[in-house]
Amino acid sequence: MEADPTFDVAIVGSGPAGLAVASRLVGRGLSLVLIEAGNADRDRQDEQDSLSAENEVGPKHPAAHLYRRRMLGGSSTVWGGRCIPFDQADYLIGGGGTGWPIDPAEIERHQRVAAEFLDCGEPQFDEAAFETPAWRSRSPRIDLDLDLIERFSRPTNLWRKMRDSLRARSDLRLLADHVVVRVDLSSDGTRVEGLRTIDRRSGSGDLLRARHVVLACGGIETTRLLLASRNVQPRGIGNHSDQLGRHYMTHLIGDVGELDLSPAFDQARIDYRRTRDGIYARSLIRLSPALRLRERLPNAVWRPVSPPFWNPSHHDPILSAVHLAKAILPKEYHGHPAEALAQRNGWRDPAAHVANILRHPGTLAAYVPVIMAKRILARRKLPSVFLLRPDRHYRLEINAEQLPDPSSRITLGDSRDRWGMPRIRLDWQVNGATLEGVQQSLAHLAGLMPKHGVGRLLMQPDQVAEGLVSQGGHHIGTTRMGKSPERGVVDSDCTVFGVPNLHVAGASVFPTSGAVNPTLLLTCLAFRLADHLLARLAPAPVLALATSEPAPPRPLAELPPVAAAVQAIP
Repeated sequence: MEADPTFDVAIVGSGPAGLAVASRLVGRGLSLVLIEAGNADRDRQDEQDSLSAENEVGPKHPAAHLYRRRMLGGSSTVWGGRCIPFDQADYLIGGGGTGWPIDPAEIERHQRVAAEFLDCGEPQFDEAAFETPAWRSRSPRIDLDLDLIERFSRPTNLWRKMRDSLRARSDLRLLADHVVVRVDLSSDGTRVEGLRTIDRRSGSGDLLRARHVVLACGGIETTRLLLASRNVQPRGIGNHSDQLGRHYMTHLIGDVGELDLSPAFDQARIDYRRTRDGIYARSLIRLSPALRLRERLPNAVWRPVSPPFWNPSHHDPILSAVHLAKAILPKEYHGHPAEALAQRNGWRDPAAHVANILRHPGTLAAYVPVIMAKRILARRKLPSVFLLRPDRHYRLEINAEQLPDPSSRITLGDSRDRWGMPRIRLDWQVNGATLEGVQQSLAHLAGLMPKHGVGRLLMQPDQVAEGLVSQGGHHIGTTRMGKSPERGVVDSDCTVFGVPNLHVAGASVFPTSGAVNPTLLLTCLAFRLADHLLARLAPAPVLALATSEPAPPRPLAELPPVAAAVQAIP
C-alpha cells in the first residue's frame, strides 16, 4: 500500500451535492477526483438494471429508479428547479424528538452561495421579494402565513453549467463511467483506504485511493453503497446502531380539497410572478411556525392548482393540449402521481381532449405564443402551466412533511445488478402520526382561510389520506445526522461516526424532511461540508501563496488493479 494517497478528496456522484463540493474545493491546492457512474448521455437500461428495487414498492410510491439519473449532473437533469428553505421550526421538532444536532444559522449562512449555484437569484423567500407585493393583510395573521414564496431556477442542469470550468482544472480529475461498488476500510474500520471501482466501458476494476471520500450519490444510492461495503463492518459502514437505511422519508403530496377564493383576494398572488431580480416565484400557503410548534404538527405547504389536466370535463383547450403533450415527456412527468393513482383512465379518452381543442381553437392559438416565449424558447422558463380561473375555483394541493419512522427503510436484496452490486429492497412506510398531523393541519387551515379573507376550503377529511402519495424524487433520512452514534449515521459535520475521513453529502443526512424540495438545503450542507474539508486539508498560507496549479493526479491506469474480479467481492 502506498504511503501517500493519490487524491486529497474523492467525490462520488456529480449531482447537485457532489458538484457543490467540487466547485468549492477546486483551486485550493488540493488534488481532487469526481467519480460518476454515468456520462453525459442517459443509459436507461443501466438505470433500470442498477437503480430499481428488487421488490414491488406499491402504487403510492413511484418505481425506485424513477426521478434518478445515472449521468453527469445527476438529479439536476430532471429537477424542476424549485428552491425553498426549511422553516426554523423544522430544525426543532420531529426526528423522534431529537431535532437537528446543528445550529440552523450554520446552514443558512450558505444560502446565498447555494442560491447563486442553483440559479434561483437572491436568497429572499418572502413577499417583499416582489416589486409590488400582491397581498397585504389589514389584520395580523397570527396562525396563517401567506408570506413564504418558492423560487425557481432556470431550471439548471448543473453539469452543463459547470462542465467547461471544471474540465479546465488541472487539480480536478473527472472519472465518468466509473461505478463505485465498495468503500474499503482499514482493518480496524476507522479509516477509508480506497474505493473499488469498475470502468463501465472495459469492465476492469481498480482501487482508487484518497485521503477523504465524499459520498454524494443520492439518498438511495449512498445508502446502498454503505450497506454493501461489508468487508470490515459486516452490517455496512456507519450501521453501528442499526440506523443506516432507516427513517426513509419522501414528502406526501396530493389534492386535499377544492378552494373557492374570496372575491377580495387578489388572484395575482397565486400565479407565477417575477421577483425584483427577475426570478419566477410563487406564493405558498402554510400554517405559521408558531402554530405548528404549539400543536406539534408536521409541516405542510399548500398551492392552488388548475383542474386535473387528464379529466376532459374541464372543457379547457389549453389544459387538454398540455395533457396530450405529456405523452412525449419522460415517464416521471406523464402526470401528477396523485392523479395517476386516482384516474388511470384519463389518457384512454384522447378524443374528448381533442374535442375541447376543436371547440375553442382560438383560445389555444392565442396561448401558444405565450407558452412558446415563456417556457419553450426562454432560457429562464415559466415553471409550469397555471391558468387563473374566472370562477376563482381551484384544487388545493398539499406538500406535507413525512415524520421519521424507523420501520420505513431501505435494505439490500438478494439479487445483484450487472456490476455485482446488491439491488435494494424499498419499504416505504407512513406512520399514523404523520397522517394524523396532516388531518389536524387541514382542520386548522379550513378554519383559518375564511377568517383571514382567503376563501373557503371544501374537503372530505376522511378521504384525504387515501389520495396522498409519495413525492418519489425526494429521498431523505437514510444516513441521518445525529448527536451521537446511537442516534445517527453521520455527525453534525456530515462525517460518518467512527470513520473521520468518510463524509456524506445530500438529503439522506436530514433528520427531518420538512415540507419543501430538499435541493436548496442539501446544497447549503454540501458547501458547509466543503468548508469543513478545507479547514482540515488546505492550510491558509498555501492558499495565499499559491502561484501555480497543483500537479495533476496520477492517471487511474497507474493505480494498483483489483486483485480479483469485483463481481466476486463478498
